[in-house]
Amino acid sequence: MAERRWHVIPSTAPLCWLNLGVGAVLLVSAVLTLARTDAQAPVLSVIAGVAAVALIVLATVGLARPGLRGR
Repeated sequence: MAERRWHVIPSTAPLCWLNLGVGAVLLVSAVLTLARTDAQAPVLSVIAGVAAVALIVLATVGLARPGLRGR
């Protein structure tokens, strides 16, 4: 059987830019939601914020190190 790998970093530069944009929009949305909430922090907003940071980091790595794209 062929070994299947997970590709975490986007394979092309345009996909890296797309992930960077989506991550930024998601992060701004999560921060605004958390800032407007008076009670405890909503769990889904915290998860969205963490996912947004992960998207931004992976997209930045893909843009900074082209050799790592698609790995």
